[in-house]
Amino acid sequence: MQNNDANNTLLEEAEAFAKLFQEGLVRLRDNDQEFTERYVRNMAIFEQVMPHIFEEFKNYQPTKRHIYLEASGELNLYREDVSAPLFSTTPREQAKGKIDRALQAPNKTLLNLGRTDNHPSRHVFYSNKMLDEIETQQQAMSPLKVWPDFVGGCVLFGLEFGYQLEYLLSQRSIKHLYLYETDLDFFYYSLFAIEWQNILQTFNRDGRTIHFFLGIEAQEFTERYVLQLEENGYFMAPETYLHVAYTSPENDQAIDYFKKHYARQVMGWGFFDDALMGVAQGLRSLPKTKLAHYPGDNVLPKWVKEIPVFILGNGPSLDSGIELVKEVRDQVLLISCGSTINTLKKLGIKPDIHVDIERMKQTVDKFLFLEKDYLEDIWGLSVNVMHPDYFDLFKRTGIGMKPGEAITSLILSQARHHGDMTEYVQLNYCNPIVANLALSYVHMFGFNNVYFLGVDNGFKDKTSHHSIHSGYYKDGKESGFQTFESASLVEREGNFGGSIYATGIMETSRIQLEALTRLLNKRRNYNSFNLSDGAKIEGVTPLRTEDVLIMDPKINHQKVIDILEQTFFTLPPEQVLSQAPTDIISVPDFEKISQMLQQGWDDSITTREQVCDLLWSHHRKIFFLKGSIHRHIQDLLIGSFTYSAFLIVQFIFAHDDEAQAVARARNLFAVWHEFLQEMPALMQQASDFVDQGNDHLITYYNG
Repeated sequence: MQNNDANNTLLEEAEAFAKLFQEGLVRLRDNDQEFTERYVRNMAIFEQVMPHIFEEFKNYQPTKRHIYLEASGELNLYREDVSAPLFSTTPREQAKGKIDRALQAPNKTLLNLGRTDNHPSRHVFYSNKMLDEIETQQQAMSPLKVWPDFVGGCVLFGLEFGYQLEYLLSQRSIKHLYLYETDLDFFYYSLFAIEWQNILQTFNRDGRTIHFFLGIEAQEFTERYVLQLEENGYFMAPETYLHVAYTSPENDQAIDYFKKHYARQVMGWGFFDDALMGVAQGLRSLPKTKLAHYPGDNVLPKWVKEIPVFILGNGPSLDSGIELVKEVRDQVLLISCGSTINTLKKLGIKPDIHVDIERMKQTVDKFLFLEKDYLEDIWGLSVNVMHPDYFDLFKRTGIGMKPGEAITSLILSQARHHGDMTEYVQLNYCNPIVANLALSYVHMFGFNNVYFLGVDNGFKDKTSHHSIHSGYYKDGKESGFQTFESASLVEREGNFGGSIYATGIMETSRIQLEALTRLLNKRRNYNSFNLSDGAKIEGVTPLRTEDVLIMDPKINHQKVIDILEQTFFTLPPEQVLSQAPTDIISVPDFEKISQMLQQGWDDSITTREQVCDLLWSHHRKIFFLKGSIHRHIQDLLIGSFTYSAFLIVQFIFAHDDEAQAVARARNLFAVWHEFLQEMPALMQQASDFVDQGNDHLITYYNG
């Protein structure tokens, strides 16, 4: 009896909705002219300002066809996949309710920059000074708990027909708007439902941007979004407001991926002293080594490409694979990463290639524990910011260029300026730690069979964070060189199941490995295997060491190294080697730009919007240097600018009283002003910016 009642109720509801739907169709036919004219207007404005969207939708045929008009005058859609309408009977009222609730309980990205003590750089000195100023200025100020009238950035996950967007923009002003919608049908119907002309005209003025991410996967959205941030300014990313227009598997996936890869928005900003050190060390290192270049397609013999390559990290799971490494040693190419080389020496293994990326002298100090004859047959590879002493350790060395570094821009711009068209290699995805650099070299060389061992990107136990044979331990206990007892950790999926725990830099390394792996997996015949009992690396096949089967013949390791060096490395450009550092880095031009960046904040700046517009204009002045011979100046400035601008933006959006927040934030800009005034003098001393190191590694590392 109850089942019959339930069935009768469902039948009655279906009949009632069918009646409403038919009435909606009649209303839609009666108002067809109005919606057709709106569509024509919208397509005309898209053809004018975003022709790629016009082209995509001018002949578009939606798959969801059950569109109708509510009595309220708004379009609705019956969704067969969920057997329900997309909206209530009053779509705009429903949209208003969602936005009103969101404005009272904002969801936004978060980043807190803390103090760094006992660090010699002037960037850290001024960052700490700005943080001290924040402590002073925020006294007696109330926190901002709702969406402010103006926000610097907003990501909208889901567009639907645009009703929520339309109402949001009537309530708030947004500088950079990012719209993500996987369902192209929804966007198509928005062309009938809302007036896009008003929206596009709002953002089609200096300082405002709108970005459409339509019909793409969650992964691709984040990739494109991160690329766009470089142009709009990373300093705004950690203060971006987020709004989820509707829940769906696609939106949930996009949000999860966005959060998981949030580190890419706030990583690798660099800073002035670090970039200047890279210039100094790069100029000193260039005469000692060779520079990677691209020789063209299909120049490497196929038998070399198919050689199995082991990338050996110093993680705890290295210990479980040592016997495998010894067993297959004659059949594979071994690449050791960073401190792994000391561990391998203790275990009686010599790698073919060693890679290091950290520019500090501490990187070189670990080699003091190794005999020179042990290093004799090893090829030392690095990047063009490496400490110059590194290149005295090996008989032969090579460097690739690290993207985003001032020394890279300097080499490339000077080479091009003097007519050198050699395609010098920039090692994309080589940051932040050595395993990333190793995979970048694998990418460059074209190897097709790669095994990760000891590349754990985390650990299961805070006390077991590296190989027990590494310099991090002595007599089975931590040596005092590094501990993770008080580290802030995130939990991630393990390669063989379960969970591992990772620091921020380990997490970033994994994300970068995954990004490069996605490219490598598009290469024909490429295969990679993760033998490490650490973090899962998406796109890399998990494989237990006992299941590894390598049937390849023995190889002549030195012959392989000879081929790689002859194919991919050449002498550095003479026009860079022959110039004095102060001449090549253009100190007078840097000083002019520094002075320009000190201008603009006067008594007329009274709102958050004006502060963001000023900082964005300064960002654009720096950004546009990318297209000039002074691109290296952009690389020198952009990191410290981003940190400083972020702290200012964070401060003005943290407090409820806009006028007070902006007035007090001028004191933060004054600290950045001081740093800008000091920078030219530091540039004059550029050739001396070689890291002198300290005795921490020598004292505590059990090499």
